[in-house]
Amino acid sequence: AFELGAIPVALHVRESTPILAKTLARLSPRILVYEATLAQRVAELRPQTPWVTGYVTARSGITPADLARNTGDPVIPDDLPGYEMDFEPPPVSEDDTALICLSSGTTGIPKGVVHRNRRLVEGARGGVYIYQATPHSAQIVPISTSFMGWQNGALPMINVGAKLVFMAQFSPQGYLDMLRQEQCTIAVLLPTIWRMLFRADVSAEDFASVQLAGFAGEVIDLGTLGKIRSLVAPNIINIYGTTETGLCGGTMMFAKDLLREDKIESIGKPLLNSEVRVIVPGGRAQDLLPPGEEGEIIVRGPSVASEMWEDPAKTREVFEGPWWHSGDLGVMDEEQFLYIRGRLDDMIISGGINIMPAPVEGAILSHPAVLEVAVVGMPDETWGQSVTAFVVTRESITEAVLDAYVQTTDLSAYQRPRRYQFMSELPKGPTGKISRRSLRALI
Repeated sequence: AFELGAIPVALHVRESTPILAKTLARLSPRILVYEATLAQRVAELRPQTPWVTGYVTARSGITPADLARNTGDPVIPDDLPGYEMDFEPPPVSEDDTALICLSSGTTGIPKGVVHRNRRLVEGARGGVYIYQATPHSAQIVPISTSFMGWQNGALPMINVGAKLVFMAQFSPQGYLDMLRQEQCTIAVLLPTIWRMLFRADVSAEDFASVQLAGFAGEVIDLGTLGKIRSLVAPNIINIYGTTETGLCGGTMMFAKDLLREDKIESIGKPLLNSEVRVIVPGGRAQDLLPPGEEGEIIVRGPSVASEMWEDPAKTREVFEGPWWHSGDLGVMDEEQFLYIRGRLDDMIISGGINIMPAPVEGAILSHPAVLEVAVVGMPDETWGQSVTAFVVTRESITEAVLDAYVQTTDLSAYQRPRRYQFMSELPKGPTGKISRRSLRALI
């Protein structure tokens, strides 16, 4: 698609068919490429998307042997030798749109984040530095092209000539097996996925090839961080970035930073040629706050996106010239280390007091019986909102026992949950992040 000058957009296959239809209506693509096992969903979409004039089947590692040929559409890669290009592709400019990456919104239609060629190239260059990559490096990319994390993981490896290993379908044991078989040197995952891996006994797993471990996308708990350091690799990085920032538009904690107890909760310093500010929430780029004061995080850098696809109102809302307004709350210290406090829209206001979920979740996660937790504010007639914890456990525990434990932690009384809801699994969005919106809708 890059070479043709076409704009690729990867759909979130976990979205419902109605949402996919609305997403396609907003994008108005001419060609739809689909993995053969999704043929039935595509059949449901065809009548709703008359502007799509070409369909192409893709065969992958999970495609049954005879399925791809039964869709009635051309198959890649099988049919490629039979096609000859009958036109010369137009020249590709640095400022041409390279791709549209869909946001991971949990309700409504995902918004399209526009990245241009220049920005992706900068991410591919800077990523080599971030991953400490060489032509001898090897990394698994366990997620699909639907997420900016795919480009962030793949393009730097392609740039330096390293080995990329793609998973057709993710599973914790499948990832561990592939890590060992392919002798991967880099393992960077969401904290949620690290916790999934550590649910099983991994003490017998062979992580000897891993030279760099890391996490991104969420705040990590200290227990999981300790397991990565002791079981996988001591050389650990933490990357803060988003679909809008690309790989080199956020912050990073290096291994030595993560050894500093006074900085352990930080998400690092600004990355290559990037700048990060903490401003008055809802303010402009010049409305800087002094070190130690909490505000909104804004970012500018060489890999930051330029606009939202055909959405000028949203573009004006989140982009201010070269600056992207994240909607994340954070604090910058005197040494320029950034600390994320949560989302502006995740803040719980109870009795007029602002409560961020992260410290509450950290306290609950420190109980050995707890696997996962998400804290949200639920409507309360007296206090406006009350702190509610949704908990997944590895062994049976009562609400009373867990609450008694939380009372022994450093949480203030106003921060402690007023209710605990036990679940077998927390709802996740397309990227694997916990969906707080879905939790709020449960009660």
